[in-house]
Amino acid sequence: MSEPSPTTVKRPKLLVLELWGLGDLTFSTPLLRAAVERYDVTLVGKPHARPLLEASFPQIRFISYDAPWSAYRGKYRLWAWRWPMLVGLISRLRSERFDAAVSVRNDPRDHLLMWLVNAQRRYGFPLKGSQRFLSHPVSRSQAKQHRVEDWRDLGAALDFPDMANAGPLLKHAAYRSARVDALFAGIAKPVVVLHPGARIAVRRWPEAYFAEIVRRLRETFDFHLALIADPDGYGMGLAPLADSVVPALTVNELVDVLGRVDLLLCNDSGPGHLAASCGRPAIVVFGPTDPDWFRPWGDMHHLVIRDICPWRPCFDYCKFREPYCMTKLLPEAAWPEIREHIDTLGRRGVSKLSQLP
Repeated sequence: MSEPSPTTVKRPKLLVLELWGLGDLTFSTPLLRAAVERYDVTLVGKPHARPLLEASFPQIRFISYDAPWSAYRGKYRLWAWRWPMLVGLISRLRSERFDAAVSVRNDPRDHLLMWLVNAQRRYGFPLKGSQRFLSHPVSRSQAKQHRVEDWRDLGAALDFPDMANAGPLLKHAAYRSARVDALFAGIAKPVVVLHPGARIAVRRWPEAYFAEIVRRLRETFDFHLALIADPDGYGMGLAPLADSVVPALTVNELVDVLGRVDLLLCNDSGPGHLAASCGRPAIVVFGPTDPDWFRPWGDMHHLVIRDICPWRPCFDYCKFREPYCMTKLLPEAAWPEIREHIDTLGRRGVSKLSQLP
């Protein structure tokens, strides 16, 4: 009997759970790049997972699910969970008969979900007894490490090659669009994008602080400043300082914009990770979260951060009326390191910003 041709061999199925934000999804890309070589991959994530990753990973099948335990507030109000939707998701995934499933979160709810869908092999970092749901509990290489390193450990557990040096990557050329071409048309100077917002309000550096940094940048460097405000309007107070205000963007268009910039100035939020995944440098103001876990990946970025508050990192659950880790981090303290980093990027040939004569 002849052997089946390679095109007819059925590939194993892998379920990937990444139920959080844009930046979290970029962290998963080292594992995804290796996974699509061996598995038919299904990724369950928030609605933005498909538009963010599909251009880079057209082989992946996406299932949209906004998990109630990933909400910022009210995640423990079990009576408010949309149980029929969750039961339907479990039934749908169970019918797929996954050979393996993986979640980077040390979250028993993710681990229980992998167990309920009856994936044959279940990989994750156990917590509070959740190893009972994992057929392959994984230990981190280091007690404290970046989320990218967590994904690399999971990839190694799945026996994927070359995980030790894999980093986040979005294929920027696959996101190019005529609309963003038009936005950049005619701009001859290096482009600095200012994204002053963040989904979580306590991560937002005050607009007035960004305004002071822009003023000092204008005195020192020659560039085109493009402003991207948050959908709720935060940041629009800086519009008079910008050379252009970027209109509302789709997720794909946001990747396209950030993949073209010479420098991104932002808070600890998704855009910093998108730019990093496209190989573009970012200067990021960090407040209530831990950069050891969540900084933009790579050596071309700079974090503006101070341990002003004794409770930092509080992971967005501020104990005070205002996030002192942000409001007491003044622009005059941040400016020298911002300028030095831009000079360093110029010396490395990463940025084309040049000092004014």
